Parts: sequence; structure tokens; C-alpha cells
Amino acid sequence: MIFPMKIKHLLLILIIFSSFSVEKLQAQDLVRVKLKNFKIVGEEEAFKEAAIHVIKGNILFRRDKEGDYQRAKEHYLKALEYNEEDAALNYQIAVCYLKTSERWKAYEYIEACYILDENIAPDVLYLKACALQYNHKFKKAINDLEEYQESLSPYQLKQKTASIEKRIKECESGIELMKHPVRCFIDNLGEGVNTFQKEYSPVFYLSDSVLYFTSRRENTTGGRKNPENNLYYEDIYRSRYMDGHWNNAEQYGYPLNTRKNDASVDISPEGREICVYRGKKKNGDLFNSQYRDGDWKAFTKMKRINKRKYRESSVSLTRDSMTLYFVSDRPGGQGGQDIWVAHRTEDGSKWKKAENLSEVVNSPYDEETVEISNNGKVLYFSSRGHNTMGGYDVFRTFYNNDGTWTEPENIGYPINTPDNDIFFMLTPDEKYGYYSATRPEGYGDVDIYQVVFLGKERPLSHSGEDDLIACIKAPVSESEIEKPVNIKIIQLSLVKGIVTDAFTGEPIEATVELTDNETGEIVNTVTSYAATGAYTVPLPPGKDYALTAGAPDYFFHSENFVIADTSIHEVIRKDIQLQPMGIGAKIVLNNVFFDTGKATLRPESMTELDRLVDIMNQYPRLKVEISGHTDSQGSESSNQKLSQRRSQSVVDYIVSQGVKTEMIVAKGYGESEPRADNTTKEGRQLNRRVEAKILDK
Repeated sequence: MIFPMKIKHLLLILIIFSSFSVEKLQAQDLVRVKLKNFKIVGEEEAFKEAAIHVIKGNILFRRDKEGDYQRAKEHYLKALEYNEEDAALNYQIAVCYLKTSERWKAYEYIEACYILDENIAPDVLYLKACALQYNHKFKKAINDLEEYQESLSPYQLKQKTASIEKRIKECESGIELMKHPVRCFIDNLGEGVNTFQKEYSPVFYLSDSVLYFTSRRENTTGGRKNPENNLYYEDIYRSRYMDGHWNNAEQYGYPLNTRKNDASVDISPEGREICVYRGKKKNGDLFNSQYRDGDWKAFTKMKRINKRKYRESSVSLTRDSMTLYFVSDRPGGQGGQDIWVAHRTEDGSKWKKAENLSEVVNSPYDEETVEISNNGKVLYFSSRGHNTMGGYDVFRTFYNNDGTWTEPENIGYPINTPDNDIFFMLTPDEKYGYYSATRPEGYGDVDIYQVVFLGKERPLSHSGEDDLIACIKAPVSESEIEKPVNIKIIQLSLVKGIVTDAFTGEPIEATVELTDNETGEIVNTVTSYAATGAYTVPLPPGKDYALTAGAPDYFFHSENFVIADTSIHEVIRKDIQLQPMGIGAKIVLNNVFFDTGKATLRPESMTELDRLVDIMNQYPRLKVEISGHTDSQGSESSNQKLSQRRSQSVVDYIVSQGVKTEMIVAKGYGESEPRADNTTKEGRQLNRRVEAKILDK
């Protein structure tokens, strides 16, 4: 997705979220709550308050804007606390949910409405089918859609058959896609990024350590709402990935954010230029800015992409900057928004006339948010057409040598859902995918998620992910019923991550081993997937663990961590970079421990040092320096002596295991080479360490 280019030619993607944030249902009329029937005898005082909520909800509902549907829903829910047995009120709540982000929640209310009065509105069965679809109950949804279709008059059939059959096709696609789920991790980026408001359009600054994204929050610049949808204007936020999680996002000020819509679009790989979208739904424009002297400078309009009267909504440029893919609703397409392609002239000075990408890729429905891979051979995009299971799904198509594109393929469930799955992008190294979706485990609205593809399933083993699969056996018949036994349920935590080459970033098939530091016992051993480098290890909480990872011709990696003694399921991310066995390669021996202020090795250090002994035995010409380091507490002289004694203790143990003395040397550096700030407890802990460095091979 990220690509090198000259500043004056930077053309990146346009984001306008509001165009697809509201479900495109058939037009709904207000179904009135008849207050005389709504009233419960003997509860007149509570009735007055509930009736006010109904009236306020009706006023907001009639405005037909997403933000007002959200507010109307809250009033209706308050009224429902008074009387749950009103069909019209349940119907109104269901419509509000279907018109906003949490569409799967509509089913509870439309089902209640249907039971109370199946004739409450002509489209109640259709809406029930939609709600079933959003809950992955595709077969039941098809039955309701077919029943609804049979109830229509010839005139109604002519008007509604296309939308009904489209939904049936989506449900059929959902059934097939769920038969073959994609093996992947899907992780919410967490509360540092996501809130109960909308977060979307992720783009990365400087590899994948800094995330820019767009959100509609109450603290938007100017504090105003867009009159088109009564949602807060878009602003751009930034979050940094540190210590295994995304930090609390920072809101940018001027000139990045203004009083109107400002949506993150893209950032060049060297971090010198950013593109944003500004304006309204139909007539917004792209602007770009350069990063100089520690800040973004004034924005200028990007005239070459924007075309008057038409909407160009998403852009992705190849790495050589010679081909541009974008989405537009201009004439000449297959229908709705299509993907278009433009090529530069040979001298790179201007763009040739844009062409519709392909009738194979573009459907009669809307396409959105294009993303070209680094090698220019795979195009990712979202579409309402093809074999979507509902809303926008993410698809990919491959470039053929003859200049054509393959039939788009749905990248699969559970990445795609019956709702909108969109803004898919890749990190610069293409290790991870990121996209925006609304999922039940989210924070309440559209969130940003990370996807790690695991590849094809491996044979079953007794470790790793397979430990999470329970064996199903035939039930045993019992003639007596035993007394109940209290069972303490231990909820396993998961340690997972990616193992890669520290220099090339390529995935590595490595052995990952977890050891209980207290007992020295190996708790679990797994192998990361060769295609992706991904691994998963389930672990019980309440222990101090040593993690090591190794692969042939690589220096091993080690670290230690504690999982708190809690029943709460925890997911711990540990990405690992292995250094090839070459001169200068260096590792921190994180599982070598000493008593405070002493140079005596503690027993739990031996497992780590034995691994180093094994490596030195495998490479008899290896020469390794064992270096000791301290923090800055105490005198410089005493720190130097302590570091030398500790490194010598390590060397003495290794030599005692049969390694030749000429292969290893001890050197103390004291406090002279800190890794972190000595003014903090955490920094001092990082500075107190023992390292192994290859001097010769």
C-alpha cells in the first residue's frame, strides 16, 4: 500500500465514510406507537415519562439521518423499559439498529415485534430476514425472504424482486463461506485507538509503529456535527505502538484538522508527505502536505485526481509511481462506483486518460477502497457485488501476464461478515492486514482491526493452537448420579506473535519454547508457521515464564514475563526477530539471573546458558563475547567490577560444560552502554543485562 514517489506527484486515497455507514434499506415509514394501548393501568406517572421518550424518538426518526437514528433509538429503549409488549415500539427500535452500526442487535426487537403483531408493517418479514442475515442465520433469513416475496403483489414484485434476490444471494454466499473459514487472527487494536464512536481508515507512518486514523468523536475540532448525517465531523488521530499495545490516540490540531471533515488518506513511506480529504460528501477534495521541521506544513489541493461533479473516493499507487488505481462514479463504468486505472506517460510528467479497470473486477454494485500490493500483482478492494455475504466485503484479484485480472475472490469468513468490511490495507512489509469493521466484540461502533493470516492448516499436534481444540467422545451411560463437585475453571491466556528475520523481515519457521522459571519445567513447545511466522501458545496464568525461540542458522531469542494470577482471559503479543548467525549478531540473555549486587548465577539461569552451549558446540569456530552491563546506580567503579564479575561467571559456567576457553571471552561494560533511561525503574531494569555477541565465525 505504501509507496515511494516524488512529492509533487503524491496521489493517495480519498476517504468518505458517510456514504456507506447507513444501511441501504427500503424506505421506512414511521410506525406510530398508539399511546392509549401503550399505557399500563396503574402506572400513569411512569407512562408520562415513557410517552415523552416516544415523542422525542419519533421527531428524531423522521429526520432520516444516521446520527438521529442513534439518538431516536436511545429514547425508544427508555420507553421500552416501561412497556416491552408494544409491537410498534419494538419495530421502531429494530429499524434504528438496522440504520446504524450495530445491525445484528435488531433481531431481538424485530422478532419480538413479529411475535406480538406480524402485520404491524408491510415489510416486517423483510426486516426480520435482514436481522437474521446480520446474525449469520442465513437459512432462516432465506426462508423469510422467500415467504415475504410470495406475499407481494405483481406491482410490488416488480419493484422489490431485485433487492430480495440480492439478499438471498448474499445469504447463500454466507453459507458457503462459513463452511471454509480462513485461518487467521483478528484482533481489535484496543482502547488506545478504538472508542464507542467510529474509527476507520488506518494508514501507517514510518513502517507500522505509528498509526494515523480517522474518527468522529465529541472532541472534534470545532465541536460541530455534519448536517448531512448529524454525526460529528471527521478528525485525524495518531497512536504509537509501544510495549505491546497501541497508546492512547492523540488528536491533531491545525493544519491537519480543521472545523470540517478531515479524513486520513495516506502517508508516503519516508513519512514526508500526508494526504487528507476535506469537504462534504459530494464536493470534497484531496489535499496534501509535507512534513518539515517537526510538523505538517500548509496543505495544497491535489487537482489532478479530483474531477468536478464526480466522486473519486479511494486511491492506491504502485511502488514505481507509474500506475494509479482509484474509485470513481464517473460515466463509463459498470454501475455505481467502479475501480479505474491511470498510467503515467513514459517521462512521468502527467497521467494518461483513465480507463475502467475491468468488467470482470467491477460489478453492477459499488466498489470501494482499493489497495495495490507492493509487487503490483494483487489488488484488494471492497465491494457490494460479487459473492459478498452482505454489505461491503473485502475481495482480491490477481494481475495476469496478458494484462487482464482474475475473477475477484472473497478473502473469506471471519474477516468478512454480513456487515460492512472495508478500508483494508497492508503494512509496508505486507505482514499484517488492517481494516475497519463492526463486530460484536468491538467497542460499540466501527473499529479498526488487525488481521494475521495463518495459512493452510497444519497436521494436528499436541501443542500450539491444537491445545485449544477439545476432543469429542461418545457419552458414557451412568446408573448413579454422583454428588456435585465444585470445579475451579482456569481460563488460559494466549501468547501469540510472529517470528521473522531481523534483517529481511521474512517469516521463519522457528521453535518457540515456554518454561516455568520457578520449576525449570518446559510448559509448552510450538513451531511457528513457515508461511507467516505466526505462533500461538496457551498458558495458565499466575506464573513467571521464560520464552525462547530458535531456528537453524539463527541466534536464539529469549525474554521473560509474568502472567498475573487472574481468571480473566489475556492475550499477550510477543513478536520475535531472530538474528542470523553472523559476525556482529548480538542477543540479550534475558533469562540469566543473579542475586542482587552479586555475581552468583541463580539456578534458573542454567536452561538459558545450556542453549548457548549447544550453539557453540554446533559451531566449533565460533568466538563469542559475554558482556555484562549495569544501571547507573552506585559508583562507576563498582558497576564496572560487578559487570566484569557477572560476565566472568557466565563464561566459567559455559567452559565447565565443555566449551573451549578460546571460544569465549568475558568483558564488563558497567554503566557505559545503557539501553534505556536510567531515571526510571523500567529503564534501569533493561540496562541490567548480560549479552552474547559473535566476534568471529
